[in-house]
Amino acid sequence: MAHSSTACRSAAQTRGLLVALCVGAIASLAIAQAPPGDLAQIELLQNTLATVAEGVRPAVVAIVATRPLDTVNPQEVPESGPDGDHRLPDHVVPAVGSGIIIDSNGVILTNEHVVHGALPADITCILSDGESYRAQEVNSDPRRDLAVLRINARGLSAARLGDLADVRQGHFAIVMGNPFGSASESHGTPAMSFGIISALGRGLTRQLDPLMTDRYYGNLIQTDARINPGNSGGPLLNIKGEVIGINTAISTRSGTSEGVGYAIPLDRTTKEIIAQLARGEAVEYGFLGVGLRSTTDADRQAAGAPDRGGATVASVEFGTPAASANLQAGDVVVAFDGQSVSNADDLIGLVGGARVGVPVNLTLYRDKKRMNTAVVPARRKLPPPNTCRWRGAKLAHPDWEICLAHKLPADVTGVVITEVEANSPAAKAGLLVGQVIQQIDGVRIQGIQRMLRVAEKTGAPVTVLIRGDPPLELTLP
Repeated sequence: MAHSSTACRSAAQTRGLLVALCVGAIASLAIAQAPPGDLAQIELLQNTLATVAEGVRPAVVAIVATRPLDTVNPQEVPESGPDGDHRLPDHVVPAVGSGIIIDSNGVILTNEHVVHGALPADITCILSDGESYRAQEVNSDPRRDLAVLRINARGLSAARLGDLADVRQGHFAIVMGNPFGSASESHGTPAMSFGIISALGRGLTRQLDPLMTDRYYGNLIQTDARINPGNSGGPLLNIKGEVIGINTAISTRSGTSEGVGYAIPLDRTTKEIIAQLARGEAVEYGFLGVGLRSTTDADRQAAGAPDRGGATVASVEFGTPAASANLQAGDVVVAFDGQSVSNADDLIGLVGGARVGVPVNLTLYRDKKRMNTAVVPARRKLPPPNTCRWRGAKLAHPDWEICLAHKLPADVTGVVITEVEANSPAAKAGLLVGQVIQQIDGVRIQGIQRMLRVAEKTGAPVTVLIRGDPPLELTLP
């Protein structure tokens, strides 16, 4: 499956998945053939859908995020500009998505991939009444693909949150949002589609993130309600108008909806993460240091494991909690701290939710023996963004490749200038490729994440301190 982070992730190379049920066609046929009593029931459903739309509409937000081109998937780049040319001014491109107001005081939930790489000031939130706001703050969890934005607004209409525990296959499903940017281009009015819950518990981490960049897509809700690019971050609703999921991905050959869409479920874990992000807290995940794979019959036979369930250890990283606990390739893990493990995605979720530094018990099979071993999960280190653009300069995190390319010491701190645009504020101030920015207006910079937080609070002009002996102080207009 191929990425599509403008809105819903596209799976261009997935096998052909066909829609098994077309709700619209069946409803039309039923109306044509239904006796008066049955027609009244259909009209009742129709009125219920209209009521849901009216009730939820004020809580649905269209999002437009302007971000550097090098943070955007190539599939997001428009074929031409507004005048028919193919130029992208200032090396930026707008990404469109959706959001859900979850607190009347300006708190909006969306997907992290919708706003990835954009500064808060470059994120526009358009409410259903056409009012437009710039984001004041962004707190995100890239691993779960969730982000919470804050805008300077009060007294907003917030969505009601449901729960995955009440969702069943075959239940009605409603999607609302900003498909193809239609809401952001029409005064914020969201579009709506209708279908059913096709399946539950879909684990698609490897399909939706084939490069394994540390995102985790497990336990997804599958629906045939139409989800299109631009719907990402918007609500998947039940017939009561409660949010049961955050629309995130599609399987498609055409790049548009083919009736197979996915949403992050609003379960207990997701709600806890959202609450942490809303409080401005960093989300932590447990880490063992193992590579996992689906368990085959051969794995079970070699380990002596039961015929069903379990996750097979494919590799163990040196110096990790798994190595300290003597886990080995070929182990089939069947329980984590007393909870059964059905597959690799199941174990990933359990490890991620484990408390850091607190020992847990693993039950596994090895060499036809059932074993128990204690392991102490560490804190997972999530990769920070590697690059950003600021005032005409492209800045990079000083990883070993950047340091080698620019002949810098491996322990250098700050951000490295890798490009300077002509006639930009950075160029006018005299910034040069290879220099390292270590302070902005007296605030120490230790990487791209810190850079982004400081940059969004700085006005013009701004003073930067460049690494050197002695350090060089420059002022950007």
